[in-house]
Amino acid sequence: DVQHRFELEFDLRAALEGDQFRLVYQPICNLEDLSVIGVEALLRWQHPTLGEIQLDEFIPLLESSDQIIEVARLVLREACTQMATWRERGSDLIVSVNVSGRQLDRDIIVDHVREALEMSALDPASLTLEITETALMRNIDATANRLRRLKALGVQIAIDDFGSGYSSLAYLQRFPVDCIKIDRVFTDAITRSPESDALIHTLVQLGKDMGLRTLAEGVET
Repeated sequence: DVQHRFELEFDLRAALEGDQFRLVYQPICNLEDLSVIGVEALLRWQHPTLGEIQLDEFIPLLESSDQIIEVARLVLREACTQMATWRERGSDLIVSVNVSGRQLDRDIIVDHVREALEMSALDPASLTLEITETALMRNIDATANRLRRLKALGVQIAIDDFGSGYSSLAYLQRFPVDCIKIDRVFTDAITRSPESDALIHTLVQLGKDMGLRTLAEGVET
């Protein structure tokens, strides 16, 4: 395991320059009629010898280095460009892009989002930035300030993995949030746990009461 991790870490150094990263798009559906209303951009690494490597295998390696900043910049630009192309063809979808804690720690994230929007000419309201509770809590005051600057660009802000941390309710009003994403740990258990069913009902109602869009992860069936 250690050797595999070391080799991946070494190979990551050449992945960006070697154009080995690509995006796939997971649909976001409206449960009223099952129509697709948006997509989430997910990063994949097409390794030259190992094939496709999943996000959870290499993102921690990127997070441990400054590479995450440049890779995340690429993701923003590619996702916005693709969505702008789809919208030019008549689509009304929105695109969600994950923001890492390392990105949110730096003011340059605002410049990178602005750059991606200007380069693609995408309507800012068509871009949603997904941020985990953990990332939100790293530096609350600085994070709140950066989120307000991002909101000023016209983008949407979503809290990813909502309900899995300890900060959900205490800081929900502190940040300019448009959407909450219910963590898949609750949806995975919804058919076998009355408690999960009740909790999801509560989270959905919370979103409605606060005027937020509510998404659920892990709806596989």
